[in-house]
Amino acid sequence: MIGVQSGATSMDPHFHALAPNAAVRDHLFDRLVHQDEKQRLVPGLATAWRSIDDLPWEFTLRKGVKCHDGSEVGPEDVIASGKRGPGVPNSPSSYAAFVRPVVDISVVDGNVLRMRTSAPAPLLPTMLSAVAIVSRTAVEAPTAGFHSGKAAMGTGPFRFAEFVPNARVVLARTDAYWGATPAWQKVPL
Repeated sequence: MIGVQSGATSMDPHFHALAPNAAVRDHLFDRLVHQDEKQRLVPGLATAWRSIDDLPWEFTLRKGVKCHDGSEVGPEDVIASGKRGPGVPNSPSSYAAFVRPVVDISVVDGNVLRMRTSAPAPLLPTMLSAVAIVSRTAVEAPTAGFHSGKAAMGTGPFRFAEFVPNARVVLARTDAYWGATPAWQKVPL
């Protein structure tokens, strides 16, 4: 068991920008850009990113990454996640602040996305390191079940197994994870 000071309030990675939720989110879902232990930006689902001019940014997606539902991650998943994040109903702390500068996302080619911002946004990669990328299939489902974890279709090193609000979260290792394989088969938090 891994101890955490307080329990997660939801398995929805876009519901509440709260530290316990983010701690769980980071095991279930990847972001375009990750931060290492010193908060330096490192590749996540994007292997590279660059500012083109003052407003557009390009992100090159990692190829061959699978969501926990077996679908391959593509630009559509990033677009669906970017649209969903700021609009989750009843969110006590929206993710809108992390994606607010982005006014348009388009596909340049199969694995390159272009994000246009409303004003220069030099911290955009840092901001996006907080936004989980979820399967667009889960986003589009009529009864998504994000709070309960049923729709926790991410790409992280662990997949959802069980959630009892404010009591326990159980995660199971994803053997097909694109990064380093976690040492533990199952992790209760």
